[in-house]
Amino acid sequence: MTEREPTSFLFVTQYFPPERGAAQVRLGAVTRVLERLGHRVEVLTAIPNYPLGRFFDGWSKRPLQRRDEDGIRVTRVWVWAAMGSGLGRLANYLSFAVTSLLGLIATRRSRWMFVEYPTLFGALPAVLVAKARRQPLVINVADLWVDAVVSLGGLSDGTAAKILLVVERWMLKQADVVTAVTHGMRKAIIDKGVDPSRIAWLPNGADTDLFSPGPADPAELEAVGLGPGEHLILYAGTHGFVHGLEVVLDAAEALADEPVRFLLVGGGSERDRLVADAAARGIANVTFWEPVEPERIAALLRIASIGLACTRAGDLYRSIRSAKVWPVMSSGTPIIYSGDDESALLVADAGAGLHTPAGDAPALAAAIRDLLADPERAALLGARGREHVIGEASWDAIVTRWLDDLDRISVEHGVVTR
Repeated sequence: MTEREPTSFLFVTQYFPPERGAAQVRLGAVTRVLERLGHRVEVLTAIPNYPLGRFFDGWSKRPLQRRDEDGIRVTRVWVWAAMGSGLGRLANYLSFAVTSLLGLIATRRSRWMFVEYPTLFGALPAVLVAKARRQPLVINVADLWVDAVVSLGGLSDGTAAKILLVVERWMLKQADVVTAVTHGMRKAIIDKGVDPSRIAWLPNGADTDLFSPGPADPAELEAVGLGPGEHLILYAGTHGFVHGLEVVLDAAEALADEPVRFLLVGGGSERDRLVADAAARGIANVTFWEPVEPERIAALLRIASIGLACTRAGDLYRSIRSAKVWPVMSSGTPIIYSGDDESALLVADAGAGLHTPAGDAPALAAAIRDLLADPERAALLGARGREHVIGEASWDAIVTRWLDDLDRISVEHGVVTR
C-alpha cells in the first residue's frame, strides 16, 4: 500500500454496522481499513434499526450514546425506527436529520468529514455543519435519492420535487470531493453539475479473508437441512423492492421437482410479503432466515452450490452495482445474476457466473439447471470470481485507491486538510 501521513475522518451516515446492507458493509469495511492504516476514524450514526424497523436487541434508546466499536469511536443518536415507505419511513429520515445535529456537537473536528447520501434529510445537516466549520467535505453518493423517490411514485414530479432537486444540486456542489459507487452514478453526478475532476471512486467490495473458499461446516449443513444430493441456492442480503425477489420464488416453483433448496437470508421491506407469497403458493423448496452475522454468511457460501443476486427491471436500476455479488465471488462460489445493471456486466466480464434478464424466472431456472449439471464449469466460474475479487475488489485495494483520489483532488484543487 502507498505510505501516507495519517489523517482523521468523521463519517456521518444513518446506516452503519451491525446493521446489514450495501452501505453498512461498505462503510464498515472502509472505516476498519482506515483505522488499520493508522488514520483516526470517528462515526456518527443512528441506533441500529435497519432493516428490522425496530432497535436491535441490547441497544439503549438514549438520545446520544457512544461506544468503542472495533477500535473506532462511534457516536449513535436516537431515530424513529421504521421500515418500508410512507410516513413512518419519512419520520425515520427526519428524526436523524434532527438528532444528528446533536451528535455533531459531540464529535471531534476531523480533517475530512465524510457524509453518506442518501437521504437528503440525513446528509444536508452534516453538509451545512461542515461548511460552517470550513471543514473539507466528502459526499458519498450511493443513490440519487430525490430521483428515486420521484421515479417510484413517492413524490409527484412537481414543485416540491423541483425544490428538492435544486437543494440536492447545491449540496453536491458544496463538496470538495464527491464519491461515486458505480459508473452510472458517476455519470449522473456529472450531469448534475459536479466537476469530474472532483469525483473519487469508492465501489463495493469484499473481505477476502472472511469470504474465502473452504470446507463445509457440518453444523451449518445440519442447520440448513439439505437432503441427500440436494443443492443449496443462496441469496443473502436485503429483501427490498429494488431487488425484485419475486423472480426467485417463480424460479423455485419451476424447480419444485428437482434437488434444489433455496435459502433467502435477510430482512427488508418486502420480506413479509415474500414469505406470505411463498406460503400461499405452497413453494416448499424455499426457506427464509432472519439476518445473520457475516461470519455465518461466509459459512453458508461454503455450502452453497450457487449464489444468487438480482435487481428489478427498469432504467432506474441500471446504474446499480450490487454489493451482494462480491462475497459470493470472493468465496469461490459461482453466481447467477438476474438483472440488467452494472453488476450483470461485472459478473460477465469477470467470468464468475451466469447472467439472466431481470425478472425472467424461466431463464433463471434454466441457468440453475445448467450450472448444476456441469460441476466442472461451476468450479471454474467460482475460481475466476475469487481471482477477480482478490485483484480488483478487496477492501484494502479499494480504500488505497480512494485515498489516492483524495490526495489527487486535494493537490489539484488546493483543498486544505490540516
